[in-house]
Amino acid sequence: MQFSGLSSDGRRLVFDSLVAVGAFVVLVLPMMWLLRDADLLPLLVWPGLMVSSLALRRVVPWLAVAMCTAAGLGMVVQLDGPSPAIVAVLVIVYSVARYCKGPLGWTVLAIGAVASVAGPLSWMTNIPDGQRFTAAALLVTLCLALVAVAYLVGRRLQELFRSDLLDRTLAEERYTAIATRRAQATRLADDRARTDVARELHDVVAHSLSVIVVQAEGAKAMAGKNPERAVEALDVIAQTGRTSIGEMRRIVALLRGDEHAAFEPTPSLRQIPEMVAAAGERISLTIDEEYPPVPDSLGLTAYRVVQESVTNFLKHAGPTAEANVTLRFEPHCIIIRAVDDGVAGTTPIDSSGSGVRGMRERVTAMGGTFMAGPRLGGGWQVSAELPMPTQLGRSWLREKERP
Repeated sequence: MQFSGLSSDGRRLVFDSLVAVGAFVVLVLPMMWLLRDADLLPLLVWPGLMVSSLALRRVVPWLAVAMCTAAGLGMVVQLDGPSPAIVAVLVIVYSVARYCKGPLGWTVLAIGAVASVAGPLSWMTNIPDGQRFTAAALLVTLCLALVAVAYLVGRRLQELFRSDLLDRTLAEERYTAIATRRAQATRLADDRARTDVARELHDVVAHSLSVIVVQAEGAKAMAGKNPERAVEALDVIAQTGRTSIGEMRRIVALLRGDEHAAFEPTPSLRQIPEMVAAAGERISLTIDEEYPPVPDSLGLTAYRVVQESVTNFLKHAGPTAEANVTLRFEPHCIIIRAVDDGVAGTTPIDSSGSGVRGMRERVTAMGGTFMAGPRLGGGWQVSAELPMPTQLGRSWLREKERP
């Protein structure tokens, strides 16, 4: 039977009312038929009132206790023997212990204990004198035991329900906390990935366009005077464009999450001379001949620092400025120094811009130190030190494992 249109209390009231009706039919009506020669009014009123209390045992438990107590008093006063309706007492005691909190539970237990004594004593009028004490003791003990068992079972089930509810609540809170941490970790990873991609895009696009612009202007100027040099500049432009396309494809494949994308390895230390040479003759490079074995991330960082330094020189130093880039491979670190004699005071480079900030973030992430700013005698200077993995120890390994 379903009562979908009722509230939970309404469904409980309907169900318990049906139970009360069934108890009246099973426990009260047969006794009225068996004792039809006796006074039927007490047999109908008090047992009927006692089983009627079952209808309110969960919706209005205090009223059910009051009704059951009143019916019990009436049965003690007017009935000479027990009625099967007293089973309702055990159900009321169980229900209050199971569903109620506070003093009502102790109250119903006390009432049940008193009824367990008063009821059996009222039934002793028809017992012979020699057997009354034994019968009374047995009945009182039995009634007290039944009341105690009903109360303890109800209380135990209530504690189990509370414990289960607490476990579910804790499980939900743990799930919520785990989901929140995962969402935060995902957001942080996404932010870090966006930052890395933006930095890569800036370094690739800014440098390539700067080199292309410089070489295109040089090719235009030499087209009539020195066609061979103009052709060389156009070759540099084409090669720079192809390299940039390759790197852009690599970044796009990374954004798409294509694990099987076929792209070239990331730039490394050995590609720095070629990159500097493509930027023009106004930039000279001083680099050690022996390249140390370094991780890809360290080589990429050194490459990007030099690349961004060259880009800034091409964009801001002016058409007549010259620059020198120095790379030294020490046992404990890689030292990068890029200086120029450009007009930094006239066209200042914002140290908080994307290029300088990107270099600083890259170097700091590798555990190094970075400095960029105008020189006292004019021009601009970039200095960076990148520690070798042997100096970073386990911290470098953790950096590599970071998503």
